[in-house]
Amino acid sequence: MKLWQKNLYSLWLAQLIAALGLSMIIPFLPFYLRDLGVSGREAVKIWSGFIYSAPFMISAFMQPVWGMLGDRKGRKPMVVRAMLALSLANFLMGFARSAPQLLILRFLQGSLSGFVAPSLALMASSAPEEKTGQALGTLQSSLVTGMVGGPLLGGVLAHFVGYRPLFFGTALFCLIGATIVIYFVKEDFVRQEKKDRSSLSQNLGFVLHSSELRGLLGLLVLVQLSTVIVAPFLSLFVEYLNVSPTRVGLMAGIVFGITGMTNAAFAPFWGKKSDKVGSRKILRRSLIGITLFSLPQAFVTNIYQLLILRGGLGVFFSGVIPTINTIVRRSTPPNNQGGIFGIFQSGLLLGNMAGPLIGGILAASFGIRSIFIISTCIYCIALLWQIFINSKTS
Repeated sequence: MKLWQKNLYSLWLAQLIAALGLSMIIPFLPFYLRDLGVSGREAVKIWSGFIYSAPFMISAFMQPVWGMLGDRKGRKPMVVRAMLALSLANFLMGFARSAPQLLILRFLQGSLSGFVAPSLALMASSAPEEKTGQALGTLQSSLVTGMVGGPLLGGVLAHFVGYRPLFFGTALFCLIGATIVIYFVKEDFVRQEKKDRSSLSQNLGFVLHSSELRGLLGLLVLVQLSTVIVAPFLSLFVEYLNVSPTRVGLMAGIVFGITGMTNAAFAPFWGKKSDKVGSRKILRRSLIGITLFSLPQAFVTNIYQLLILRGGLGVFFSGVIPTINTIVRRSTPPNNQGGIFGIFQSGLLLGNMAGPLIGGILAASFGIRSIFIISTCIYCIALLWQIFINSKTS
């Protein structure tokens, strides 16, 4: 087995296990907040938005820094550092006794986390040029597979042991992921000469002065914003659809999981396809599909309709982020790919940060169905934006 393939499979497994843990609790944060003493529907919605967004508020600014350090010190150490930090933060969350305590610990998680960008940079630097799309698409599928299994596993565990133990499970999973990277990922890293190192401002300038990268960064923020504007409130929407109280936790996990399941299944397919027909074509097709499956969710009348639409959404969403990463890799010098990927990861996190806050306000003000309509409108803007940047760079 070639080194890049061994790294791909090892990183895939490590990210899968970490993502399983990290996604176990996300669908159930509104219910956990009730256990911590938050009462009232509107209060739970608003607190859910803040708790969900908290790590991203800090991490969005730290990602380029960790990416730059990865370019200087090695990408593997940054992956290990982030997974260990996530393990510690979630272990401490298991002892939270109030919503403000949980919020502070979520801030701590955001300040120290960030294993995706260095993993992407490590993989991009070791995979052959003609296999870039396939490698990054496959690596992306590990995160999404974890997002599938996490809510399902979390739903089962929450049913039997409650919500608090899920944080200790997350800590253990992240620790296992770090161990896999330590022992099985090999990085042929050559430390750069000081004169060849890129600074944070240079990396940011490189992105902003490239019309294609600048446009892709804006597109990434829009897509992620429109995706996570819904995520923190899906469990409440499942409850809104009159699912039995004894089954609401399990069904919420399945609703989260079906999107990730189809996403994980199709991510390698879109990666291979982008290597053959071109990344920009795949990106546009994916955005069209996302838009078509997004709007009807606002009008579903039962849980099964929602499941079908969430599954279709995952099929096309799997073609967006890996494709953007492939274009970024092919447009970026090898010696600062970690820093550039860090900037794009910040774009994802900015969407993660703003989405739940906006969604919380919309859900509290206009009803929970309104967030699906707003989400679709943002997807439409993203599609038009992609058509615009394509015309500028072609």
